[in-house]
Parts: sequence; structure tokens; C-alpha cells
Amino acid sequence: MNRLTHDRRRRLQGGFSLIEALVALVVMAFGMLALAGLQLTLSRSGDLAKQRIEAMRLAQARIESMRAFTGISSGAVNWNGLDAIANQTVTTNATYTVASTVAGLDTDALRPVQVTVTWTDRASEQHSIAMSTVLAQTDPRDIGYLGSPLPANRPLRRPKNRDINIPYPAVDLANGTSAYQVSPTYVIVFSNLNANVVQICNPNQANATAAQILASTCTTVTGYVVAGYLQVPSGTWTTLGMNTDGISRNTAGAQSIRCGFGDAVDQNSSTGTLIANYKYYICVVPVDTPFLWGGTVRVGAVPTNSNYIVCRYEYLQTTVDANERNIQPYVDVGKSLDEQNYLLATTNSNTNGSLAGNTSVCPSSMNLAGVSRGVVHQDCRGSRNGNAATECPAVTP
Repeated sequence: MNRLTHDRRRRLQGGFSLIEALVALVVMAFGMLALAGLQLTLSRSGDLAKQRIEAMRLAQARIESMRAFTGISSGAVNWNGLDAIANQTVTTNATYTVASTVAGLDTDALRPVQVTVTWTDRASEQHSIAMSTVLAQTDPRDIGYLGSPLPANRPLRRPKNRDINIPYPAVDLANGTSAYQVSPTYVIVFSNLNANVVQICNPNQANATAAQILASTCTTVTGYVVAGYLQVPSGTWTTLGMNTDGISRNTAGAQSIRCGFGDAVDQNSSTGTLIANYKYYICVVPVDTPFLWGGTVRVGAVPTNSNYIVCRYEYLQTTVDANERNIQPYVDVGKSLDEQNYLLATTNSNTNGSLAGNTSVCPSSMNLAGVSRGVVHQDCRGSRNGNAATECPAVTP
């Protein structure tokens, strides 16, 4: 190879090296653009992932706030007000709108809920997520009722898996209701969910079985019960009963109030052992719209020719409302009430006029620190109280 040919080849090789460098720069430029686009996409995807996580957190928070309703018909969030919860706007790493829809009616035991969270990302694209659940109508106060310490760290359970205000001996009818037999012709049927009275049945026989009650003649009722115990002095008290003339309610289409009254039975006894010197009463209060009642319940047929008074146990815990605490007259009662207890006593007070409301003449045994106190409910001293006949009326038929 001569020198001229060698120099020409070197010049040609130098030119190709420049073109290759330019091509490499172009390829690198495209790569950098693609990398920048990928980085932008990754950044937007990261933002969207964070926003979805935040949206899920907001949806879960809404569901938990709805699940933590503080009462059935009252409270900051209540079962009857789940439909009325307004949309909420929350701004964190984006601006979110939280909305909830509740299916069914507030009288349903279970209600499906869907919570939707919507937001707009920085590219002005709208996104949303939805979460669904089912809420159960279980009164939060049941936990308080069962909050007494139990031995051996046993779990807390509702008695027989039904509302605590249903009398314990009531028979489960296996259809969401339980029946409590007061007499052969008087059986009260409760909703297991809330202890509301739904039927009155007449099996016309004592100790009726669930099948016999279901096969008997029953009348549909919308109502509640008020029940409790009356402690009496030693002796025979066969004429006592309950007087419900002081109860007020909407009676349009509602049946008459009916009470059962008799010896108290030890519910821990399989043989029906009676509790000495105690009576048990249970009254059904049928109501019509609005489904509320109020007023005063009295012990009927207390003698007015001596120095008898009726003291009521007034409970002091502020975790329950005034009606459950047995503060009378009752006001706007929309549920069944249990443990409305009384004591028939005598007094040496020579005070003229009614002692009603007095807390100093009832037996000191009724006063338990932080739990209860005795309040004169009825003053039956005919020789001292000119109003004794009104305060201590006859038994309501």
C-alpha cells in the first residue's frame, strides 16, 4: 500500500467517527427524553398511589364513625340518623369528597353502606374509590349493661344472644322473637333485637312451649314493657298490683295497657323457687305514632289506713338516661325499661302533707354510694297526707 492510499483511508476513517458521535448523541437524547417521560409517569403514579391510600383511609374512617353510633335514636351519630350524614370535604395531599349512602330503613336490623371518595389529581383527572360494608343495629349501651367484672376473665355476652331487657325466662321462638308467659292467657312476644313488644298471644295453657305459643291466637302489638321488682314486708300481700293511670301515650289504634303482677321467681332456680318478700311486675304499654310514652307508674292498692310509703330505687349512674334511672315522671320513652324497682315500707314521719320526692325517710339500705338512692314515690299515710288516695290508687283493671 502506497502512502497516498494510506492517507486517504485515514481521512475517511476520521469522517465516520464524527458521524457515529452525532448518532450516539441523538440516541442519547432520545433516551434522556424517554427517561424524563418515565420519571414523570412514575411521579404521577406515585402521587396517585398516595392519593388512593389517603382516600381508602378516609373511607375507612367514615365507615368506622358510622359503625360507632352512640345510640339508636339519639346521640352525636345515631342509628336513625345514618341517612342524614352530610358529604365531607377533606384536604391533605389532594382535596377529597367523602360521601356515604345507606340502603334500607332505620327499622331494619342490618343496613348495607357504601362510602365513595372522589378527588382530582394534578393532571385534572378525576378518580374515585368505593368501600362497602353492612352495619348492625346493636345498641352500644349493651356493652355498658354487661360491663360488670366477670370471674375467670370470661367473655362478655348478651344473655341468650338477645336484648338484655327481655326477661331471662322468656322462650326463644326461633324466628327472631322470644315469648314470656305471664299467665295461661297472656304471653308477651318480644323482638330479640331491641326488646320491643311485637305480639300478645293466648295459648290458653300454663307453661306453653314455643310450638304451642306459635300455634296460638296472637294479636300484633307495637309497644314496650316496663318491669321490675317490689320488695314488701313479711306477710300476705295478695291484693297489690300496678296502676298505670298515670301513663300518657298516643292511644289511636293502640290496645289497653296490661300488667302482670305476682311472686318473684329465682331465675337461677330450675324448680321455680320463689324469692321471699318480693313481687315481680311487667306491664305492656302499646303505643301508636309517635311511638313514645311517659308519665308515672304506681303500685296499686297500697293501704292508706296506716303509715305505708312506696320508695323507688333511683339509680345514679349517668351512663344511662333519666328514664332508665327510674326518675319519674317518665318522659318520651321509646324503648322497654327493666329494673324499675320499688320498696314498700313504713315510716315514723309525722310530717303533714305529701312526702313524695323525699330522700330522707326511705330505708337507708336503698342508698348505695354511686349506685342508687331511695326516693319516696308514693305517700300512702291517710292520716297525714290528704292526697294519699290519689298517690296510692287502686290496681288498674
